[in-house]
Amino acid sequence: MKFKLSLLLIIAILFAGCKSKDGLISHNDYSLMSIIEQKSEMLADTALSKNSEAFTAYTDTQGKWKIKNDRVWTSGFVAGNFWYLYALTNNKKWKEDALLWTEGNRSRAVATDNDTGFQIFNSFGLGYTIGNNTTQDYKDVLLTGAKTFVNQRYNKDIGCFRSWDQNRNEPYSLPFEVNIDELMNMELVLWAGYNSDNKEYIDYAVNHADNTWLNNMRDNGSSFHVVDYNLDGSVKLKRTHQGWKDSSTWSRGQSWAVYAYAMFYRYTGLDRMLERSIKALDYFIEATEKQTDDFIPYSDFDAPLNNLNPRDTSAAAVVASASLELYHLTSDEKYLTIAENILVSLSSDKFLSRDTSYDSILLKGSEKWGKPEVGTIFGDYYFIEALYRWNKWSPKKLPNYDK
Repeated sequence: MKFKLSLLLIIAILFAGCKSKDGLISHNDYSLMSIIEQKSEMLADTALSKNSEAFTAYTDTQGKWKIKNDRVWTSGFVAGNFWYLYALTNNKKWKEDALLWTEGNRSRAVATDNDTGFQIFNSFGLGYTIGNNTTQDYKDVLLTGAKTFVNQRYNKDIGCFRSWDQNRNEPYSLPFEVNIDELMNMELVLWAGYNSDNKEYIDYAVNHADNTWLNNMRDNGSSFHVVDYNLDGSVKLKRTHQGWKDSSTWSRGQSWAVYAYAMFYRYTGLDRMLERSIKALDYFIEATEKQTDDFIPYSDFDAPLNNLNPRDTSAAAVVASASLELYHLTSDEKYLTIAENILVSLSSDKFLSRDTSYDSILLKGSEKWGKPEVGTIFGDYYFIEALYRWNKWSPKKLPNYDK
């Protein structure tokens, strides 16, 4: 199975002759963008029926969002979706929603959480960087969030940020576990390091990335989900918490590595970060090809393909967005092709919630191996981000996908 679609297949899937304004996606009935906006309006309506501090991570198996409070690790993705929609459409409705749910995340800047980066950067960070809300208030929230995160999570002896909530506010006590997801939270730390006098934050983030590559990644470019450290920095054990077994590779964890190391290269310019992203991507593609020819992996790359191993559109969406960043950074057409192949597949009736009662944009997401397929707010987020990046960086207009 190869990561390649025939031209005829692409033409059959894509909407022909769509008109776009300023390179943005057009808004025809049944267009991809109209579906995204419809589902996003449902998200806002669902959350507003509670309040602006109501968030979500997953749907139930019937496709209905399960409402959570701001402590859920995914709270920033709700505001982030709205910021990207505002950037794509210039519709002030999405800015109003983005401002509202960004405000609902404010308390996370001083909270104990290993996902402060997801929560604060995907809300206040996107508001500041793409929403043109470059206020001192937003900057202060971002810097406060980074300071809280560093103080509560970074261990200079180990050279990593501690994951999860073992021994709150104490990064120098056991247990000290680092998951592959933690790489994604480093954008907040890097941004703060480059936008304040706290330049040491850059070193902390780079140390974390280096040690994660050394200990969470295997020689073939695949990943362990979790590494448990002793306080002297030596490794106690490695495991795959959300995958099939410790020796297997959880596909979304692998996608975090692809995305995060590309992001590190964008901030630092360190060649090893780019090389790592590419190696992790190569493994992701090869492992996906062994499972399927539609470019969407199962939750675990090594587990049997049965009902315990759901598909994961969220992992594919993360990689589509990351591949577009790799294309932007390298100008290598193969990364543009990878992104297009994934986006075409995600936009097909098999994975897009067109004409369904699902609240989420994408179908067939995964929380972890062993759980049923559900919709995921982060899958929707990275799908929208990939569309935004396509419009921004691709030499081709983003095709519209018709019913």
